[in-house]
Amino acid sequence: MGRLALSLLMAVVMAVACSRGPDATALRSEVKTKLDQRFKPGLFELVGLRRQGSAPLPDSEGGASRLAVYYNTTLKLNQGYDFGNWEGLSPGTLAQVLGATEKGIFGVKAGETRPGDEIRVYGSSTYEWTDNQWRTVEASTSGVTRENAPGDAAPPSRSKQLIDRLAALVDIPPPGVPAGDDQVIAEELNHALQAITARRARRKHVYTFASGPQGGEYYPIVDAVVDHVTRLKTPVKVRNLETEGSLENVRLIASKEADYALVQSNVAAMAYAGEGAFAQGGAVTSVRALGSLFPEPLHIIVSAKSEIRTLSDLRGKRVALGPSGSGTRADALTVLAAHGLGLKDFAEVRDDDLDDAPARLRGGRLDAIFATVGAPAREVQRLATRHPIRLLPLDVSAIAGLVTQHTGLVRLLIPANTYPGQKEDVTTMAATALLVTHADVPESEAAALLRLVFENPGYLSAGSAQGAKIAKRTGLRGITIPVHPAAGLYFGVPAKASSGATDSKPHG
Repeated sequence: MGRLALSLLMAVVMAVACSRGPDATALRSEVKTKLDQRFKPGLFELVGLRRQGSAPLPDSEGGASRLAVYYNTTLKLNQGYDFGNWEGLSPGTLAQVLGATEKGIFGVKAGETRPGDEIRVYGSSTYEWTDNQWRTVEASTSGVTRENAPGDAAPPSRSKQLIDRLAALVDIPPPGVPAGDDQVIAEELNHALQAITARRARRKHVYTFASGPQGGEYYPIVDAVVDHVTRLKTPVKVRNLETEGSLENVRLIASKEADYALVQSNVAAMAYAGEGAFAQGGAVTSVRALGSLFPEPLHIIVSAKSEIRTLSDLRGKRVALGPSGSGTRADALTVLAAHGLGLKDFAEVRDDDLDDAPARLRGGRLDAIFATVGAPAREVQRLATRHPIRLLPLDVSAIAGLVTQHTGLVRLLIPANTYPGQKEDVTTMAATALLVTHADVPESEAAALLRLVFENPGYLSAGSAQGAKIAKRTGLRGITIPVHPAAGLYFGVPAKASSGATDSKPHG
């Protein structure tokens, strides 16, 4: 072979090698390093790794080529680890470290995973071509959603008569129904439709479970319950009702348009007391707690390069406190007041959520973001991989005051390494994702639902990392509204306590 041909061959070989990225040996070393950096060194033993291929990714913001390398790996735990610990690192962090989704993690058990147990992960690593070599870069994952259940059939004849009467009410010649009347009729029709759907479903032993937006954390939790019920092949069915979140879910429970729902614990406390967003409509005294599922800590996010270290440093700054009426906004105002701060103390207050605020923080047009969300939050992971961040701790005495006010809040640590670049534990407070129902729901039915939720191993496969934190031992943590009698029996609460609020300390 001639020298020119040999040179061309070597060039082709090098080009192919570069397009494929690092080999299995380099990949194995990188995966082990990442695990030791984010988790306790030596916690995992990498007992197997198979490189599955590679694919090009869009170029970086600086124009550098990027590549994804896919692999399957098996990890063995050298020590016991409790992925259900509310103040420990969750499977969501493991997913982010290994470039996986929650559905790509297998073997995480409810409660403590024991020494010798194995976890399989379908992972990926992202590389960027820099200085004539592939260098690993951080990359975060995104969630998956599923379709909702189908609607109902045509109504019976008496219903048809009522519909005809309604049609006559709104079928008015131009200019038609006045705008104010139209809004009232539309709202009442929407309530009626949801109530009809729920009552018809219940007659068929199909219970309506109000969750939240498909892109949020509540929806996959309920989806996992639906899948679990389907696998059991029982006559009872569960319908996952997509909603806007906690505030709507309380209303759906009050009107019996939903049988069960997920609600932030502090929102449930406000509803029962008739405070905050429920001051005008009145207290919702029919809501009952069935159990706390997982914590939703308040994140206060600033750029790592900023000089902001405490909440007091936010005076005169530009802050995003979350959308008006949201749980995040309510939490932000509560926490700021406990630290002696009000809206007038800021240069600018925005209602951006985690979809919009990170871009403003990265661009220097915002100084801090408030977000009440389960940790690790995918949106915060993405931000941290593109722009170094810092989480602000809360004052310990302020947290103590908030918790003792029976607002449904609990003290919580966001452990170090929950997010890329986070080197220290962060003390904050959290609401809990609370499973609620109506006071009229039968005990036997509520007890069956409790077993489905707290004894369901399928949360990761449904795309929920937070589901790994659902455990009976923390089922009463942060509850400050009356507990349904079925929950009193399930968690072993004395009969007199099951009709009133519990304390906010950990149980079990």
